Amino acid sequence: MVRLEKQGDSFVMITGSGEKLDINVLINAIAELQKSYPDKAKLREGLHYLDESPSANIRNDLKASLQKALDNKGMRITEL
Repeated sequence: MVRLEKQGDSFVMITGSGEKLDINVLINAIAELQKSYPDKAKLREGLHYLDESPSANIRNDLKASLQKALDNKGMRITEL
């Protein structure tokens, strides 16, 4: 996959590696928003994840990640 991205006054070609992005990329990007000086690379990776993933996949990945965290704590959603 190739996309054109504007950087300053010029455009650059961005090529994708074809690998499946992990939901943790998005979670890390969101966590960066809480920092005074967020890591721009992590924010870009989060945006790239959002651009490349269908919304249904994002929802399912987030749900699975949250469920895994609950399972690790020995909790079920009904216990919340």
